[in-house]
Amino acid sequence: MNHAEIQATNGRRSVAIVGAGVVGAATALALAAQGYLVTVFDHGEIGAGTSSGNAGGIVTGAVTPTATPGVLRSIPSYVFDPNGAAVLRPSHFFQVLPWLLRFIEAGRPARVASIARALEPLVSMAMQAHLELADMSGSRSLIQPVGWLKVYNSDAGFSESALDRQLMTRHGVNFSVLNADEVADLEPRLDKNSYSRGLFQPDSGFVNYPTALTRAYFEGARQRQAQYIQESVLEVRPIEGGGIAIRTDKTTRQFDSLVLAAGAWSKKFAKQIGDNVCLDTERGYHISFASTDDALLRRPVGFPERHCVLSPMHDGISLVSGDELAGLNAPPDYRRIRALVPFAKSVLPGLADQAIQREWMGYRPSTPDSLPVIGRSPSCKNVYYAFGHGHLGLTLAAVTAQLIAGMFSGRPAPFDLSPYRISRF
Repeated sequence: MNHAEIQATNGRRSVAIVGAGVVGAATALALAAQGYLVTVFDHGEIGAGTSSGNAGGIVTGAVTPTATPGVLRSIPSYVFDPNGAAVLRPSHFFQVLPWLLRFIEAGRPARVASIARALEPLVSMAMQAHLELADMSGSRSLIQPVGWLKVYNSDAGFSESALDRQLMTRHGVNFSVLNADEVADLEPRLDKNSYSRGLFQPDSGFVNYPTALTRAYFEGARQRQAQYIQESVLEVRPIEGGGIAIRTDKTTRQFDSLVLAAGAWSKKFAKQIGDNVCLDTERGYHISFASTDDALLRRPVGFPERHCVLSPMHDGISLVSGDELAGLNAPPDYRRIRALVPFAKSVLPGLADQAIQREWMGYRPSTPDSLPVIGRSPSCKNVYYAFGHGHLGLTLAAVTAQLIAGMFSGRPAPFDLSPYRISRF
């Protein structure tokens, strides 16, 4: 008797989730808690992919999209400046061109305003949604309510945050502008010569071990009879008469429904269902310093002028940076983030003697309009999408899971979900 037949005997609806990152694990917990029989598929360990390498922020004020008029003015440097804020590998240019054209369109002032309106309900609910899933999975201690801090060294650099401040004010984000002494009170180990002011969002959270949170969410699902199958998914296919077939490198199984949460790999599976999506990968990098000093930083600290974040993770301080458009198959290029190591050691002198223990690259699944794809497939009523979260995968994982669970149960949506539908592409 195969898995689908076993599920059918007890009358409970079976759901396959493709993707074992933080979005997939959170969705598994939310659906299993509602009584669905959940099976998660991925080729690797739970939480070991892109979810494992982020800066750990649950950023409840992240209402500014990636594409803005200021960013659009910098696009020429993506190709010609190898040390710029973002890099487009020439070999990837024609493949990414449709995405890039939509990205440019999304950076128009009117579109920025509408995207910010669509981001606000997601990010404003993000922290509470995580706390609710954490309570269900006994993992609240992994979420620290320490806020999100950005620091600026120059007046010119701070002036670049004007749009960010305007959008946060418009959408009711709780934030404050800090002077140098107030920054020092929050992060006394930062070099005081490295900043003159800061922006602080006190309602944001921090997870210093994202893999542990992802695994805790799945463990909560497993305690509610969810299963994990570590196999490579090759095809997802609607079955005539209803249901979904999941073909892996080992076998084919059938389920009542599918949630696609495969991150940057979701595009090919959506196409198999019959839906097109404009999705590419903003590759991100980090370098981990093997610091044993727990007091070096209390929270993630962003340095927008240098396009990087220093974050106190469970096993050391991570230097997180890099927006690289190079697709899923090109080899990593660590030169840009390695070039930031002297800067990291200058702004956080406690790193001066710390060894580098890891270099890492991950694949942010990014839409050109910075909005995730959340909702039911227009081509197959049994398929639901939960991917494309870009820089906000950890931030939006729990609220995405709750929205998907609400769709399954037929609950009214808490706000307008049309901005996230896949048919916008």
